[in-house]
Parts: sequence; C-alpha cells; structure tokens
Amino acid sequence: MGICTLWTEREIVEKILDKLPYNVIGNLYSAQGINAMIRNVMANPNIRTIVLWGSEMSLSGHSLLMLMKYGVDEKRKIIKGRGEIESEIPDQVIEEFRHKIEIVDLRGQTKDQLVRKMDELAKVHKEPFSTKPREFPKSEPKVEVLPSEQTGFYVQGKTVAQTWLKLLNEIYKYGRPKHTRYSKNNELKEILNLTAVVTEEDPAKVYFPEYLPFERGELEAYYAEIMTDREVPGVAYNYGRRMRQHFGVDQIKEMKQLLKNRPDSKKMLAITTDPKLDWGRANNGDTPCLVMLVGSVQDNKFFLTAHFRSQDMVHGWPRNTFAIRKLQKEIADYGEYPMGPLTMITHSAHMYGDDLALVENLLMDHYEKELGYTPAVHFDFDKRANMVVEVIPITEAKAWSAWSKRYEKQAIPMAVMVELKRMPKKAQRLIRCTLYEPNGGPALKMWEGRTAQEVAWQITDWGYLKDAGHAMYVGTELQRAEEAIVTGREYSQDPA
Repeated sequence: MGICTLWTEREIVEKILDKLPYNVIGNLYSAQGINAMIRNVMANPNIRTIVLWGSEMSLSGHSLLMLMKYGVDEKRKIIKGRGEIESEIPDQVIEEFRHKIEIVDLRGQTKDQLVRKMDELAKVHKEPFSTKPREFPKSEPKVEVLPSEQTGFYVQGKTVAQTWLKLLNEIYKYGRPKHTRYSKNNELKEILNLTAVVTEEDPAKVYFPEYLPFERGELEAYYAEIMTDREVPGVAYNYGRRMRQHFGVDQIKEMKQLLKNRPDSKKMLAITTDPKLDWGRANNGDTPCLVMLVGSVQDNKFFLTAHFRSQDMVHGWPRNTFAIRKLQKEIADYGEYPMGPLTMITHSAHMYGDDLALVENLLMDHYEKELGYTPAVHFDFDKRANMVVEVIPITEAKAWSAWSKRYEKQAIPMAVMVELKRMPKKAQRLIRCTLYEPNGGPALKMWEGRTAQEVAWQITDWGYLKDAGHAMYVGTELQRAEEAIVTGREYSQDPA
C-alpha cells in the first residue's frame, strides 16, 4: 500500500500513521509527478492500493483520479485533468496501472478517518499484480545550455502571461543544470537573480489565456494563500498568515497605513521568514519561498516588489504573480493610489526536468504570438529612448569637434580605422544621432561621428539603450547612414 500526501508534508502523515503498515509514502505536488508514481508502482508490484489524503493545491490528486477514470488522449494528456504521461511508459502499462491499482480518495477527511480507513485496508490481502518489477527508460528531453552571465536576468511584459513566457524563454535557453529532490530525475534548470516586471495586468480583469498550466478556478482558490491569514492543516506555511498574523503583527495592514499617512516612506515592508523556525526545517521540511514584499511610491503610483528565494517558474510563478498583483491593488486602493508595475525578483529561478518538454511546446506555440509582432512587422516602445538618425553637413556639427579632439589624444581603435578607410577622402558629412524622450519630447543628448561604429560606441559605452531590439534597429540605421555618406546618396531614417 502507498500513501500519497499531495501538498501536506509527508513527515506529518508519517507521525499520524506511526503504527500502521504501508510500503511507501510521498507527495504529489503536480500532475507531472504521476509519471514517477507509475514508475514506482511498476518497480514494486506489491503495491495494489494508493491512499490519497492531504491538501489539494494544484489539482494533482484530481488529475490522478481522472487518469484512473478516463485515461489519456492521443497526445497522452490526462483526459479532464492536468499533465501528460511520458512516451517512455508504454500504453499497456498505463492501462495496467489504471485497472490493477485502487485509488482510495480520502481528500477532505479528518486524520481520524484516515487512520480508521488505513487500519481497515491493512487487513485486506492482495496478491502482487506482476511476478517481476519493471523499469522504463528515463524521459530526458534534449537540454542545451547557452553561455550567459548566469546572474542578473531581466524580462518585462504587459501581462502576467506574457511576462511568464519571456522568463521561461530565458531559463530554457540559459538555465544551468542542478540537482533537486522535487523532480523525478532529480534535475532542474536554474538561473540566478531574475527580475521580472509586469506593467499593466488588471487584477479585476486578468488576462488568462488557455495555455496557462492551471484553470481559472484554481487561481481563484489560490488567492487566499496571499490575501488571507488562513491556515491549512499539514501545510508547512502560508504566505498570508506569515505576513498578517505569524509574528503578532498584521504587516499588510501596517503597509496600508504607512502608504496612506507617509507615502514617501521607504519602510513599507512585509517579511515571511522566521529564522528560528525556518532554519530548524532547512534540512527536513519546507520554508517560505516568498521572503519579502517592499512597497514604494513614485510618480504618484504605488510600486510593489516581491523577493523570492526560490520559485518553480513553470507552475508557481504565474500563480504567485497573479495573487501578489491582486494584493498590490488592495494596498494601492487603500492609500488611494493607482498601481505602478509589479516587480518579481527571484534568486533561484528554475524549472524542473519534468517540465522541459512542456516549456518547449509552450514557447513554440505561443511565444511569438504573445509578443504581438513578427520578425517582419516589429514595433515596440523603448522606455529609455527615442532615437533620430540623420546625415548632416560637417559645418553643422555640434558634438563632433569635441569628439575628434578626444581621438587626437589617443590611438584610434583599429575597427574605426578600417571604417575610416572606406570613407571618401573629402567627405563633408557626418552621422548625427539624437536622443529624445520616449514620447517625443525635447532633445536630451546628441552624438556625432564619421562612421556608424563611432556613433554606436558613444551610445553603448554609456548604456543609453537597454532594449535589445531598439539597439539593433538603431545600429542598422547608423549603418545605412554611413553607406549614404560613402556612396554620396541621400539618407532618410526608416523609410516607409
């Protein structure tokens, strides 16, 4: 007999069942874990019954029951449930699991009812369903890790869903392999210190596309994790309870009061970490992933930043972000401020090996569609800059004289020398690039040079452009301007 404790800590259930016999006990955090369950049962044919008891927080238990009742579809997805069964597990094994294993659903029942049922089941003898254990090859999606800075990644999107796809793209490309006890193959991909900014999500009318890995009803149920101080028996912690009650002070209430009375304060803070309690669990239990919330007012808007020590970016991040955005709205409304962006900073931003195939399909099917443009039709606003590129007579130069004197005092870089040799001997024109405010306001900065590279380095060395797409666009326009000087043609930026 096996015990599936869902999200409830298995150590707690072990104590409840201290004197009762069973073979194995384990959690089922997501529906993908059903694959590990099937593998374990097939490796131990003595297991004929699985008791389902504990806190249901991701439809993992529901999905197991749907597998037993309906099976999988042609794509091996669990019918009316979440998750899919790996191709390495044969179809006949899935059917054998469904018909040879009994699932006893005790979700929602008390621990006394659990003990009574376990005692009853222990008296029933069932023969092994097979004469020998069976094992199946590991499901190992091809993983390519591209070189990267490893820390300090940044993504931004208008909605939670769009931002989620962008961060999945970062981790899928650049995540470093690492071991974990939460994945069937004990592996995950991780990047460090990811900053994800959501700018426009409306908590009252969330954008909820069908490709998110949970149902809208699950999200509505999850809100209580952040928005209330509820306590779920057997679950190691609850974010709302930690912030509103655990330390003897309602930190969210205090943040609201501070926002209303002293909006310029830098003390709008709520923490979840209890050092004495959590360090005691560091090696044998779960500790809060959300560490801290910090609020600030800028430009008459309420900004909120959430710091996470660790996050499952596939299943956990979107739930967390929707809920924290809703909390941001509650605090902002109390202080009578509109919301600014929500920033989610995650130290260990990871995806489990079980989810790599899912992420690959998500990105292939939805990433470019969600961005809203294609490689052929591409337009976006850079919050830092609006650049205008021109070709001007050298007599109109304003910044170039100072720039050229700077070159007189040092060796001209080889790359620039190569470009200068291409220029006409008597070229009397220069490239000018002017930085304007994003909304087309007054000019803020100007650069001039004889080559595209001269101007580009002046811009990039000082970090005036952050958006990669905009930087590459400006680079192509600078190159076109240089070609116009070399060939003697006229130049017009970005012609229709």
